[in-house]
Amino acid sequence: MIAITTCGLVSCFSNKYELEGEKKVVGAQDLIVRIYQEDKFDNVTAIEFELVNDKDSILIPANYLTGTDMAHETIDRYYAGLHDSIFYLCYPYPTIYAIEHLSPYKKQLPLDSLFKRLKEYDPRLIIAEH
Repeated sequence: MIAITTCGLVSCFSNKYELEGEKKVVGAQDLIVRIYQEDKFDNVTAIEFELVNDKDSILIPANYLTGTDMAHETIDRYYAGLHDSIFYLCYPYPTIYAIEHLSPYKKQLPLDSLFKRLKEYDPRLIIAEH
């Protein structure tokens, strides 16, 4: 039996997400956002994020953020912030790609009302167009 394995016939990647890096959340003492990129070579690869505290407890599980046509070698252009218990993630600042209220009692608030509160805090913020 002869087995031929080439990148054209069999995937050379695991199709899993790799940690690209971590950033401290501005406005929070104990929150960290982790940025992951899918290691699959394609026209567009997915970027995901998760929010954890300093005890490594997951506050927001891995969520799709956006897609990109290039490998991110650094996460310097990401900005993670927290204001009035509203977490937001920009790429690059001031373009918001993710927004979520961390209070379990306010998680169901509409995104436009969360954005409006953030905009009062920082008028430069804008919502990404998907």
